[in-house]
Amino acid sequence: MKKYLFIFLIVTLIIFTSIIKTTTRELETKIFNSEEKIKILTAKKELILLQNHYLTSPQKLFKLKEKLFGNKFKVLELKQLKYLNYNEKK
Repeated sequence: MKKYLFIFLIVTLIIFTSIIKTTTRELETKIFNSEEKIKILTAKKELILLQNHYLTSPQKLFKLKEKLFGNKFKVLELKQLKYLNYNEKK
């Protein structure tokens, strides 16, 4: 009788151990996926904050243009722009 009880106890412990292992694996994959999503979102947030910092106003853009490029660019009116069509023959 003691042998059967001992064998039953061992089998139940093995079953419980396998159940616990599978649930912990599932939890680990969920945690890993969540951490990866958080990393992606923080990278996007940093990029958006960087864009917001440099592009908050047109005055900052004009100051940056003058600082970085000087007077290399000229202002064009809308009438001066030409539209190119790739289907046209030269």
